[in-house]
Amino acid sequence: MQDQSHLDRKYFIDNQTFNCPFCNRKNLRYVPVGMFSFDWSENKRCHGLVVRCSSCMKESMHLSYMELADWSHGNENFQMSDDVKDIDKEIFYSRPTSFFVIDQRIPATIRELITEGEGCLKLNYLTGASACIRKAIYELLVREEVRGGDYGSRIKALKQKYPDTDPVLFDVISHIQELTSDKVHEQSWPKWDTATIILLIETLKAILQDVYVLPVVKAERTKEILDLKAKVKRDKSTSGGQE
Repeated sequence: MQDQSHLDRKYFIDNQTFNCPFCNRKNLRYVPVGMFSFDWSENKRCHGLVVRCSSCMKESMHLSYMELADWSHGNENFQMSDDVKDIDKEIFYSRPTSFFVIDQRIPATIRELITEGEGCLKLNYLTGASACIRKAIYELLVREEVRGGDYGSRIKALKQKYPDTDPVLFDVISHIQELTSDKVHEQSWPKWDTATIILLIETLKAILQDVYVLPVVKAERTKEILDLKAKVKRDKSTSGGQE
């Protein structure tokens, strides 16, 4: 069977279904509820679209230089255009900035920096995106209280602290050049290109998932099993041990 897991990483799957950024559910129907246009520049028109999730009923906004929806003939309703084959590729900004709403169990400071970095990347503000990701990695190192004389040593210490996480992930972020243990202020460093920023964002997300989310998920799963075990024991005790 063909692997279609890449669809889970998209905002819009097609002109009827999407992955909701609010209730974080996949493959839901959405309804276009608002459409507007304005002049982005003297020679460029921008088109805005608001869609509503059929499950949680929350609305998200999306901007594109292409008209993503068409007015239906004979009424005031509009629908997504059949001419747009890949909606995500035509959108340069969405709010929320990503359907990947970062898990709330990840520390807020790091979560907000990644979200801001993704927003900058959508608008092609590469300097801003680079600064956000540098700062997010720095905040992770501070929060985890890893020791080391330089950046590489601290990443190595973080790798040793979480041996169950794929070491390749730490190797990726350990090879960042011009990143020191100091906070990002007025330091001079070059911006990264788009591909590098995407690589670092996805790598950082994977590390954060292992560090802050999976342990909680495992603990909750273990608790559920123990609760079921206790229930079975109580039921047997109530029935006098009879099957």
